[in-house]
Amino acid sequence: MMKFFTGSIGAVFTALLAAGTAPAQAQTVTPIGTIQTSGVLATAGTYTIEGIVTAVYSGLSPAGFYVQNETAGADGDPATSDALYVVQTNPTVAPGTRVRITGAVQETPTTPSNGQAVLTGPSITVLATAQALPPFATINNATFAVSADAEPLEGMLVQFSAPVTVSDVATVKTQGVLNLSTQGLVYQPTQFVDPNDDPATGTSSTGTTNVAAVNAYQAANVQKSLLLDDGRVTVNPTPIPYLDAATQTVRVGSTIASLRGIMGYSSSKWRIQPLPGANAPVVTTVRPPVPTFGPIDVKVASMNVLNFFNGDGAGGGFPTARGANTQADFERQRSKILAALAQMNADVFGLMEIENDGTGATSAVQDLVNGLNQAVGAGTYAFINDGGASRQLNNTDLIHCAIIYKPAALTPYGPALLATVTGTFERPPLAQLFITNRATAPRDTFALVVNHLKSKASGSGANADQGDGQGGSNLRRKQQATALVQFINAVVKPAGTRYVVSVGDYNANYEEDPMDILRAAGFVLGSPASSASYVFDGMSGSLDHAVLTPNLVGHAAVEKWHINAAEPEFLEYDVAGANTDITSPFRSSDHDPVLIGLNFTGVVTAATKPAAGVQFEAFPNPTSGAFNLRLSASLGTQPLTLEVLSSLGQRVLALHGSAAELQAEIGRRTAGLAPGAYLLRLRGEGFSQALRVVKL
Repeated sequence: MMKFFTGSIGAVFTALLAAGTAPAQAQTVTPIGTIQTSGVLATAGTYTIEGIVTAVYSGLSPAGFYVQNETAGADGDPATSDALYVVQTNPTVAPGTRVRITGAVQETPTTPSNGQAVLTGPSITVLATAQALPPFATINNATFAVSADAEPLEGMLVQFSAPVTVSDVATVKTQGVLNLSTQGLVYQPTQFVDPNDDPATGTSSTGTTNVAAVNAYQAANVQKSLLLDDGRVTVNPTPIPYLDAATQTVRVGSTIASLRGIMGYSSSKWRIQPLPGANAPVVTTVRPPVPTFGPIDVKVASMNVLNFFNGDGAGGGFPTARGANTQADFERQRSKILAALAQMNADVFGLMEIENDGTGATSAVQDLVNGLNQAVGAGTYAFINDGGASRQLNNTDLIHCAIIYKPAALTPYGPALLATVTGTFERPPLAQLFITNRATAPRDTFALVVNHLKSKASGSGANADQGDGQGGSNLRRKQQATALVQFINAVVKPAGTRYVVSVGDYNANYEEDPMDILRAAGFVLGSPASSASYVFDGMSGSLDHAVLTPNLVGHAAVEKWHINAAEPEFLEYDVAGANTDITSPFRSSDHDPVLIGLNFTGVVTAATKPAAGVQFEAFPNPTSGAFNLRLSASLGTQPLTLEVLSSLGQRVLALHGSAAELQAEIGRRTAGLAPGAYLLRLRGEGFSQALRVVKL
């Protein structure tokens, strides 16, 4: 039987609402996790959700806010996200608001979703204000993998269990975005993985037997990397976010101790959207001082000077072929490079990327020496005449290698030596033998060789990128490395020296073929693989090296001054323009300079007598090159400090922990140290002991 209602339809509908019999869709509240699912995509449809507004982003595109279920309202499944992004052009809610929202959910590659689950067309009811935010989900830095662990946290409040590291700063000025790593710096795979040797200590320079490991290392890089956004979509945001208040920079290697934020997604990248107030990201940025050495006889340095072209040398000739576009720009570039050179205060510099315009009064190298002497004192520096009055001999490039030195500290021994092999080098190696002048140092000779091998940027045929992590023109660099060995052995050493320091931009990372060719010839790389000098494509690597004859092991210490590669490009003279800090050496180039301290008199020896009963032995492991320790059981579990010092007294490693912890850790931490003499110093309550160990 059909029943008829009397009275108005509106009154009947009101009665039904009062009785709690509203239409089903408006009445049913769905946990967000049920919508998000444990898969990649949320389930499309119209839903009603309830939760707490965790963050509002009116500057994103599209604008909106995140809503997350409280624990009681969640689905209880850790494999599903408990949060959604709600699209609203002008957000009307505030963080801490409990809301009920009805709208359409979608997750598609196109706007407004952009690959993130979003709720559109929201009908919002405010249920309460000033509510506590849901708990933060903790991300374990050590095990986090983007592909597996980010999706279940999409849109949720997250915090990291350990500090995160800034791995790239390339887009902080243009997009307000930093690249982050959950596990320290992101390195070029070929810094640590040899494309054809496993273990990497091998010196093969042919084959591709270990390329799978190179690719695996890169895949691991991706899994530990994500972005820190600034919560807005703006080109060239003002002010630039995350800069240090004092230095107005943020560096590769800067850290965030306790990062909290929203796990967002956009433009095919997982990203942390920042939170305001006490939960805002705090970036710690520290600039390093000039490296110092213990007692040394000679300080050597090398630096890539970023296409130092001085026009016609008389105020004109701009724009130049590779360098500054205007005289004003050149003066800014020159000032920053001079600041770097003056602060390093080396006895001799090997320089790359100086204009190849000879040695005359208006040449670029003379201009640089003039400026340096004006800064540090007349006559302090002079340059080595390479024999090319208007252009370096055997050089086919617009730039060349050069050497400048202090006549008070060093006397050139014989003429400059230039690699004369034809068809091999674009920029031939330049060498000069020197005699030490200081009365406190033994009168000895050494040679400085300056190199700039072929770049990775191009190559065809056999020189094309082979997909092995070494980039283009690797074959060309291998030929150049072979010719460099021949030049040193056949020309440089016979000119009258036992000691050779070969520096420069090798355009090859630590474990790449050109460096293995040098190792196979008996030369030693003075820095460990962790010592980077260049950042490319968000990854740190070492293109700049100090390569030593083995008789300098124990007599040389190598340090890189990280003033350039870690700094943002917007500080460079040609980007900053009139805002360039012309007194600062930071970002004076794109490569970090390398400093080498030479001590011809001997190595550091231990003089500290151990306390009675303390037994501390250290020796290298011939298989892995790592140090092993043997500590007395009488040390028990007391806290100890172990320092590893270079032969010139520089601390290269410091460990803290019990005897057992030190013994377990020392091998892993010393396997990558360069061959040489080291001093190990162990300290605990009431005793200090030091031992010397030589790594072969």
